Amino acid sequence: MAMHITLDQWRVFEAIVEEGGYAQAAQKLHRSQSAISYSIAKMQDQLGVNLLEIQGRKAVLTEAGTLL
Repeated sequence: MAMHITLDQWRVFEAIVEEGGYAQAAQKLHRSQSAISYSIAKMQDQLGVNLLEIQGRKAVLTEAGTLL
C-alpha cells in the first residue's frame, strides 16, 4: 500500500508539535480543531502508527512521532 502523506499533513503535524496541542495548532493554521484532528488522524492511519498522545490538553510525541 502506497503512503501519500501530503505537505499539508506535515504542516499540521509540525504545528501540533511546535504549539503543544491541537487547539493551538488550529489557531496558528487558521483552521478548526476538528480539521486538525482529522488531518493528523488520517496521517497516523496512513503510517499505521500513533504519532501523538494526548495528555490533558497537551499533545506529546510518541516514540514513533519522535523518530519521524
